[in-house]
Parts: sequence; C-alpha cells; structure tokens
Amino acid sequence: MRTLSVKGRVYPTDLNHNGGVFGGWIMGKMDKAASIAVDEIIKTGAVTVSVTDLHFKYPVHNGDIFYIYTEIMHIGFSSILIDVDFKIRSIDEENQLSELKSVVDAKFKFVAVEGKKTVAICDHLRPDATEDVIAMAYIGKHSKNKTLKS
Repeated sequence: MRTLSVKGRVYPTDLNHNGGVFGGWIMGKMDKAASIAVDEIIKTGAVTVSVTDLHFKYPVHNGDIFYIYTEIMHIGFSSILIDVDFKIRSIDEENQLSELKSVVDAKFKFVAVEGKKTVAICDHLRPDATEDVIAMAYIGKHSKNKTLKS
C-alpha cells in the first residue's frame, strides 16, 4: 500500500546555482521517507544499503510543495525493499496549485540490524504491522536465500 511518508516545501536554501533543487537534497528526503516506512514495520534499527533505479524526471524549484510516497515492495530475511516516489505541486503566478506530478523515483533497500549484526525482519515486527507486511516477512524468513541475508 502506497503511503504518504513526508511532506514539505522547497526553500531558497535548497537550490543549486541553476535555480533547481540539489539532487542530493532530494535523495536525502527520500531516504528519510523510506526510513519512516521501515520504522513503521520493525522495532529494531535499520540501515540503507542501496539505492537503485533512481530517476530524476523533472526539476524541482523554490516554493514547490513536495510529497514523498513509499510502498513496501519486498521483505527478505533481513532486508526491506521500498519504492519511493517524490512528487510535487507547483504554485503558478495566479497562486493556483498544479496537479500532483512525479518528479523523482527510486528503490531503497534497508537491512535490519541490532548493533553491528543483521537480524531477521519477522523477529522484530511491530505488533500493529499490516497483514501483507507480516506475510511478506514470514515468506522472506523462509526464503531459499536466507543465508545470503537478502
């Protein structure tokens, strides 16, 4: 299920020398949104281990309102793969909001950890985790690749 994880506004301090938002700033916001999605699933720590399929489709400008949506795509033995979609609404000269538009998307992979050790996701699920998340976690725990800490 796609969930709104972070919402905010772009300010002048977020801009690069060309008037657009720094790509790293956007990635940082997306990573925070993904980490919130992870925190809503497990009760232990987690670290970002990879970002793939990162696509910058349109520029983001000062004053844009951003919405970052997350969706859990896969849960492995100790990993969670999250689809992250960064969308914006711009305000025109007449103070009208534009339609919501996807401008950046990526897949973030997190690994559950306690200290320096990876741990099984299903052993650290929050009691209020959704049924689909619980099902994915138990499938991930019993997957063939568990020795690889998928």
